[in-house]
Amino acid sequence: MQAKASVDYDVLTVQRAQKLYLMARVTANGEAPAGSRRPLNLSLVLDRSGSMAGAKLDYTRQAAQFLIQHLSREDILSVVLYNDKVETLFEPQHVTDKDALSQQIDTIKPRGTTNLSGGWLEGCQHVRQNYAATSLNRIILLSDGLANRGITDRSQLVAIARQKYEEGITTTTMGLGSDFNEDLLIEIASAGGGAFYFIESPEVTPEIFNEELSGLMRLVLQNLTVRITFTDQVREVRQLNAYPVKEGAMARTYRLGDLYSGEVKTLVLELLIPSLAALEPQQIATVHFAYDELTASGIAHQENQVAVQVNVNTSEMAPAPMEAQVTQAVLLLQAANARQEAVQRADRGQFDEASRVLKAVAAEIAQAPITNDQLQEEQRALLVQADALLRGEGAYDEYSRKTLSTQAYYTMQSRHQQTVLLRLREKERDNAPPSPANPPPATSYLTYPSTRLRALEGVNLPPPQPRAVLPNASPTVVEWRGREFPLTGDVIRIGRAIHNEIVIEESGVSRFHSQIRRDGDSLWIEDLGSTNGTLVGGERLTAPYRLSVGDVVYVCDEKLVFK
Repeated sequence: MQAKASVDYDVLTVQRAQKLYLMARVTANGEAPAGSRRPLNLSLVLDRSGSMAGAKLDYTRQAAQFLIQHLSREDILSVVLYNDKVETLFEPQHVTDKDALSQQIDTIKPRGTTNLSGGWLEGCQHVRQNYAATSLNRIILLSDGLANRGITDRSQLVAIARQKYEEGITTTTMGLGSDFNEDLLIEIASAGGGAFYFIESPEVTPEIFNEELSGLMRLVLQNLTVRITFTDQVREVRQLNAYPVKEGAMARTYRLGDLYSGEVKTLVLELLIPSLAALEPQQIATVHFAYDELTASGIAHQENQVAVQVNVNTSEMAPAPMEAQVTQAVLLLQAANARQEAVQRADRGQFDEASRVLKAVAAEIAQAPITNDQLQEEQRALLVQADALLRGEGAYDEYSRKTLSTQAYYTMQSRHQQTVLLRLREKERDNAPPSPANPPPATSYLTYPSTRLRALEGVNLPPPQPRAVLPNASPTVVEWRGREFPLTGDVIRIGRAIHNEIVIEESGVSRFHSQIRRDGDSLWIEDLGSTNGTLVGGERLTAPYRLSVGDVVYVCDEKLVFK
């Protein structure tokens, strides 16, 4: 492990208050020693509410099966499913019969609402049951919706995550699609010592599972903390990252978590240094690193510290050379903080101000004394996002908010490469031609320009079917506002979210309002706990209803005719 501390300029001008950036940087070098991989004690907690139907659940099953295939008999795994109820699919067990476990994953079916807290707490109990200090004890929590059953209070859920972390159980959260609460999942992951992932499109799910599992298997350092003790020469301190911090009178301790081989984590602080009178080197801080290192013989606790000094010169002297590595980190983190501020302003409808915040940082990058491909890409992304925000509510929706929030979070957690990959995936999807078998996924205006096609728009649909008159015949198409949608597939979801097969972007329609299920030759429609209900014959559905040709169904006030 390599640890160092440096500032962007180590020479200050006498008798002038100045702003300085201090960076603590930790690099986990090399591969983990042979035989040092710690056994995994995992509980996979999966949302199987009705909104997971279709591609979301298909890819989640694939991702879970991928995870199973890459675990060893030394690892322990349990799988918990949650909707309005909580069910353990299989109890904690060593991963020996992988085929049998994979077959159980295949049985997962969607239904109901979202009791996130119940599923998570049951997963915690399973991990606690087999807790060992020599294992990696972790929950992987995946959700595509809002916590609307069980414990729903945000502060309570974050407090639980913090408590579990103190007990040695960490939580990684994964948000799938555009209808989960990203602020909540980010806070749970941060308090719980794990990572947060935004799975922006279902087919990315196996890739995200692979990233999390790969990190766990390459872990070399745990419980990294950076404690910085300041001298009287420092007046103000502001963190540019988003690490949990414990503040003291003259010191602050930041929790950076775990590192896998080859990973680099940086902590950047903005300091205000008052005017210094003496023309001599002066110490402004001491940076203390502490961590647990995995070795072939076990775990070794390591500590070391670095003194941070600055020199003081007169203004007539030549300017001090800049530390380019620190300056680049500062620029990227300023971009992340700008995205965070832009989200807050856009949430209040202040789209012009949100755009100006992003453009200001893009201008700073353009005027910076250093330049490279990474900074240029960041500048371009900021300008695209700033221009999109000027379109107002038409471009800023739940999905776009997640895009901005996630890019800010990734960079502030030393995962800027994931920010870039998110943008690249969006660009690739934007350029991919749609097809009936693969309707265009959600694409954010705030990543790259997009046409934002609705489901099935731009796709060549079959010719309209003649209207049948048999009352007991199953329909083959449904008409809404003059458009006809073929009723193909085993599950057809209807709602406002763009991941539905039939998207109805009207304010009274819930994100995932109702769905049609195929059972043999019959089609059944059921409400998914919507706010304004699904009505047949003027009656609100409280149970699945078998559809016939000629049925008229109202999704809130939207009329659907089955033909």
